Amino acid sequence: MTKYKPIIFLAFLFLAGCTKDFEEINTNPNSPDKITSPGVLFTNVIRGSVNGNFGSSYRMGVIAGDMNYNDFSGNFSNWTRADASGLFLWNYYDYIRDLNEVITIADADGLNNYKGVALVLRSWMFQNLTDLYGPIPFREAANAKLQGIASPKYEQQQAVYAGLLADLEEANTLLGSTSENVIGDIIFNSDISRWKKFSTGLMIRLLMRQSKQVDPSPALANILNNPAKYPLFTSNADQAALDYIADSDGNSMPLFTRSASDYVTSTRVSKNLVDNLKLLNDPRLPVYALPTQVSVVGADPDPANFEYVGGVNGNGPLSDPRNYSAPGMLWAPRSFSPDLASKDAAQGIILTYSEEQFNLAEAAEKGYISGGSTAAADYYLNGIEDQFNYYAERVGTRYAASYLKLNGEDVIPDNSYYTQPTVAYTGTQEEKLEKIARQKWLSLYFVGYEAWFEWRRTGFPEIVIGTQGPGYIARRALYPADETRINETNYAQAVQWLGADDLKTRVWWDK
Repeated sequence: MTKYKPIIFLAFLFLAGCTKDFEEINTNPNSPDKITSPGVLFTNVIRGSVNGNFGSSYRMGVIAGDMNYNDFSGNFSNWTRADASGLFLWNYYDYIRDLNEVITIADADGLNNYKGVALVLRSWMFQNLTDLYGPIPFREAANAKLQGIASPKYEQQQAVYAGLLADLEEANTLLGSTSENVIGDIIFNSDISRWKKFSTGLMIRLLMRQSKQVDPSPALANILNNPAKYPLFTSNADQAALDYIADSDGNSMPLFTRSASDYVTSTRVSKNLVDNLKLLNDPRLPVYALPTQVSVVGADPDPANFEYVGGVNGNGPLSDPRNYSAPGMLWAPRSFSPDLASKDAAQGIILTYSEEQFNLAEAAEKGYISGGSTAAADYYLNGIEDQFNYYAERVGTRYAASYLKLNGEDVIPDNSYYTQPTVAYTGTQEEKLEKIARQKWLSLYFVGYEAWFEWRRTGFPEIVIGTQGPGYIARRALYPADETRINETNYAQAVQWLGADDLKTRVWWDK
């Protein structure tokens, strides 16, 4: 991914004509009334939204998807309306407001690349919001400044999905139709071809997620039959992810500056994650998880003696956290391991080549696209192999001299991995789809809420309901309390569509 550097912006312009003292006093010089270059908004929007997705992934997302364990977050009795903005991304509407302004400026000035990039980013944010909540404010959302809409209407999820697919279709038409560089693009450094690939991959994600309700076959065929307009990712090298850099704490991996307390006492990998990796003899185990503290013995411990143990969400606090594995070193905070923690080892992942390949594998196996099981096997193997290549690159030689004695080459399995019955693309269609779902779930570690979204859609892997929780696994998040007060009428309509503003309520594509 392209690494970003500090960008100096000189493009702020204030509305002229403030002649009265009152107006002069009440004009904030740090909040421009008009922006002449839409690029001034992109850096903050990208960094803030991706970091929010990363932080929510650690605090809630991969726990909801049963990849990590946390006694508080893994007990759904603790999910509240107050968590909407901080943990469940409702504050994405702040970034959507800025993207709406970018789109308005780009429309007026014929800046098609800017508009295309803004449409892709906005679609990704709306996708997260609707998959978290169901019906959401959509076309009227975040338009108080531009259109004077203070109480935006909610739209049903099927309408939101249709709108997002239309926006991404427009984005793929716009991107590359003008020649301007996109200033502030800290993901792809104005490489428009990669924005088109991101847009295509997001379309495929949406089409497969709604596939229980809407046949994706025509749209997928249209995509695959027109690679010029709808290019696909070719490897992890051009997937959608934000690179962190080591020049300052502010540009580093978000967990780097966190307190070590979670790593030391409360957050651990899940039993589900460890069990699935062990079932496959998967070399990602020492990447995703650290050995238990009690198994690291002596000044020069032998990795052959390391043990990896996960916790069960909803079963209460761990008796002794030292007997359980923390998340892997790629995501460790500096205060936990000053010598090994890294500002830039992990990325802020949005959408991967592997996920796209697994989506296409499922589509081929189910007959949504041509090729059947033969094509599905190719997509499936592409997704698995790229995952190993990706983590081999991220690990590199960072930990070779540490007690972990872990090299990037250790993450690449030999051929026996692919021929074992739990991985080989053989069996009934149900067994093949389960293999795709398992590998896809494993590939979504620290990818926001995607592992949870996919579990809700596929039912895989099985998640044990904890004995000390409310007796269910959450299917959605609760709307923020402010919506029940300041947008009451529109909120009530959304609840009527849902049936109940409840954690157990299934959204449209989950029924």
